[in-house]
Amino acid sequence: MNSKTHLAQAAIILAGMRKLRFPEDYLAVVDSAMVAGYHYGNALLHTHGVSADAVHTNTPSKLERAIDALPPAIQPAFRAFEVLEKFRFDFVRNTSVYDTRLATEVWRHLETMRQACKV
Repeated sequence: MNSKTHLAQAAIILAGMRKLRFPEDYLAVVDSAMVAGYHYGNALLHTHGVSADAVHTNTPSKLERAIDALPPAIQPAFRAFEVLEKFRFDFVRNTSVYDTRLATEVWRHLETMRQACKV
């Protein structure tokens, strides 16, 4: 999958996410944000020559290098992805209580990643 197809997949996921509501669907929003982040993150890694089109990184914690070692232009996006990964760990994989800040934070971090892909 190349950058273009990753971005197309992320757009489809975001369209589906926009149909979900907080707080009722917060688990689905957090989980789907990670999948969209996966696509944005891999698009950035491919575009910036960090990984080949055939190589994919599922989460920031599985990167082969620290976020600070990535090209400076994509570090903010991967820091945002790192927060999305933490949200998934806290809210989907564990039993954290829903917090109203979650709704705005998920979308803010996804937007950071989306904007990084526009450059």
